[in-house]
Parts: sequence; structure tokens; C-alpha cells
Amino acid sequence: MRDVLARYWVMVHVALLAVFLAWVHGGTRVEYLSAIPWLSLIVLEFVLILPPTQKGETLDMARARTTRALLLDPLLYMGLALFGFLLFQYLNSGCTLILDINTNTWVFSKPPASWAPFSIDPHESRQMLYWFPPALAVALGVKHGINRRGKIYLLRALVTNGAVLSLFGMVQMLSETKNLFWMTPMTGCFFASFGYNNHAGTFFALLLMVNIGLLIHALLAPENARQNGIWLGITLLFNLLGAWLSLSCTAILISMAAVGIGGFYGIRYAWKQITIGVRLKSLAVFLTLLAFGLSCVFFFFPNNPVLHAMDTAQYRCVDINDSQAKQLTTGWRIWKDHPWFGVGGWGFRQYAVLPEYMGAEEHAHWPVGSANLHNDVVQFLVEHGAVGFGLMLGAVILLLIPISKRLWFAHISHFDGWSGEDWLLLRISPIAVAALTATTITFLQSLYDLPFRSPAILVTWTLVLACAPAFLPTAKNVTTLPRQA
Repeated sequence: MRDVLARYWVMVHVALLAVFLAWVHGGTRVEYLSAIPWLSLIVLEFVLILPPTQKGETLDMARARTTRALLLDPLLYMGLALFGFLLFQYLNSGCTLILDINTNTWVFSKPPASWAPFSIDPHESRQMLYWFPPALAVALGVKHGINRRGKIYLLRALVTNGAVLSLFGMVQMLSETKNLFWMTPMTGCFFASFGYNNHAGTFFALLLMVNIGLLIHALLAPENARQNGIWLGITLLFNLLGAWLSLSCTAILISMAAVGIGGFYGIRYAWKQITIGVRLKSLAVFLTLLAFGLSCVFFFFPNNPVLHAMDTAQYRCVDINDSQAKQLTTGWRIWKDHPWFGVGGWGFRQYAVLPEYMGAEEHAHWPVGSANLHNDVVQFLVEHGAVGFGLMLGAVILLLIPISKRLWFAHISHFDGWSGEDWLLLRISPIAVAALTATTITFLQSLYDLPFRSPAILVTWTLVLACAPAFLPTAKNVTTLPRQA
């Protein structure tokens, strides 16, 4: 019992933290997040107290190994540096808007330490402490406190939570309520626990892609483990419906492409492992389901909200692009004046309306939702400067390094169970392919929207990225093939 507890205790706590953020308005309701920093510390504590044991290893030996690995991990110190930076921004705050009598313009007063990282409103900048440090804490928990099987269970828990959240969103939608959770009045489009429908769409599209990889992996597992495929098929359906019913045009298109491409990829991945009869049956069933689903959306129910959202998207493209151009221009102006430390969490919306960054004509046509720049990379650069954004980027690079190394091993080598395929995507686990595809597409979305302004998406994205190396070959299980001339 103690061995089982040690093997999965960290996984359970990491999953609960991600689930909690997803249900609390996508993590955007700061008044409910005061426990998040403490839960993050508990995850790291359990990594040291109850790490998973390896074969022939006692719990004490596992603790010594995990403690040493954690203390030698540069991600730990990158996370501590980022936490210190965000904490300093939060403490060095309290700027107020004052009238400069020399220029007759409104400006912000200097922070207590004008030479250091600062923020305008401490209550708003405090939110960053609930976003980034927990994401890095759970990444460390995944790296050092969860084994490969536990990571599969963690990913299954995430997609299962997505399916339950999607079902809740459907119930909420059918009730025709205008209030989130039937309590919080909403003026815009919302779905499930997310007050912003694009956040909901990105969340479910991310989980849908991960779900596809898990389903392919489960269907090709030994016969006694294939019952997981039924459950994962059900969660895939609900995550797909969640992406569609969010009415986010990007999520609808991504989810359709994911199901279509993912289905063909799954059949091709299993091609040499199944008989000709099974190949034909699988292809026929997939094409039939795909045709039926598309017919329902486009022909059988022509007045459905999903098709309506796609039809109206084309009329908004010009306005969205114009708004983003204005926001990007304003953001770059602010960053040029505060290049090193930025203007603090949520500082963009405070500075953007100042006359020195926005003319009278721009102010008159300033887009709705201007608190966010609709480009997460630029917004993090504006609000946290080259130093803060550099720490965030450094943490992501540290998560990408083991992935890059293992992909290189897979490129030049083959590992146990290799099927003789030449194409790299067919020689690595479908879970790894799905995880890398999901995280890459979500990052690309962040260049024109704001998925990482939702802590639920940020933490889920980080968890998926941190799990990916476990499903790629390492030098230990790789045999190098002779290079072809």
C-alpha cells in the first residue's frame, strides 16, 4: 500500500491542482485562488517525501535520488528566480495616476523603488503569483515525482476532467442561463466554467488532441488493457463537443482538423500491426463516422450554433486584425519605455490609455477587451520586460531540451518494438505526437489571442509539455542504425 501511495501520490495532487483551476472560472477568479501557492508547495513537498521508487529501490533511496535530482535541476532555480521577480513586482507597487503640471498630461507616480521591477496595482499584479510559479511547480512535480505510468494516468485524468466540464457546459447551455454557474452575470459568450469562449475553446481543443494520442495508444495496447479505449473514446467525444460548443471559431477549425488528421494518423500508425481485414474495417468505420459528423454539422442541422459561429467569423476578421494592430503598436511603445522590467502584471491596460502611448483618434476607437493585448508573447514582454519574460522563456526552453534530445535519438536510431517505419512520427509514441502537436498549436494561438492569460490553460499546457519526454526514446533504450549513404 505504501509503495502504491508513493508511486501515485504526487500525480493525484498535480491532477487536483489542474482540475481545481479549470473549474474556478479557468483560474481567472483571483478571489478563489489564495490556496494555489500552498497547494503548489505541497506538490513539491510530496516529491521529496513520497517519490516513486524504481526497481530494487527503497523509499529512502528514492528520496535521496529525487532530492539530488531536484536540487540539480536548473528549472527549480529558474522558477525561484521568476517567483522572486513577480514577488518584487507585487511588493514594489502602488502607483497612482497624477497630473503632470509641466506637460498637463496624466502620468503614473513613481513606485517606491523606481530602479526595480514594479507594478501599478498590487491586487492585480498579485494574480501573476497564482499563474506562473504553480505552473513551474507542477512541471517539477511531473519531472521528478511521477513515473511513466503515472504520467499516462495524469493525462487521462486531465481529459476526463475536460469531458466532465464539457458535459457541465452543455447542461448550462441547455438551461439557457445568462449567468456563469447560474450565479455570475455574463455579457459575452461563455461556456462551461470559462467566461471567455476562446479560453474554453482552446482548453478543450488542447485536451482533444491529447485525448486522440491516448486513445490510439490504448487501442494498440495488450488485449487486457484495451478497455481503456472505450472510456477514452467517450472523453474524446465530449472534449470535441466542448471545443465546438465553445463557439470559438479557431477551436472549431482546430478540433475538426485534429479529428480528421488524427484518425488517418492513427490508422496509419497501426497499419503494420493489424491485419488487412482490420485495416479495411477501421478505415470504413472512421470515414463513416467522419462523414456522419460533418453531415450533422453542415446539412442535417443547418441552424446549429457551431455553423452560425463559423459563418459569422469572416465578418469579424477585418475588425479583429485592425484591433490587434492597434494593441500591438501601443504595446511596443510601452515596452520601449520599460524594456527591462516591464510595467507589472495587468500593467498594459493601465498604460495603454495614457496620451503618450495613444492618440485621441486611437482612444476613440480603442477595442473592447483592451486589458489584453491579444498576443501573449508581446503582453508578457510588456508587463514583465526582458528580465521577466526571459525567465519565462528560459523555463520553457528547459522543458524543451529533453524533448529535443529524445527526438534526435529517435531520428538517428530505433528503439525496442520499432516497427520498421522510416517516418519519425510513426516511430514514436502517439501520446508524444499528440502532446507536441497540442502544445505547439496552443502556442501558435497565443500569437494572436490570449490562451495563456488563463491559468487553467497555462498549467494544463505546462503539464502536457512536461509529460512528453516520457513517451520518447532515451539513449538507454536506443540502438543506433547505420546511416544510409
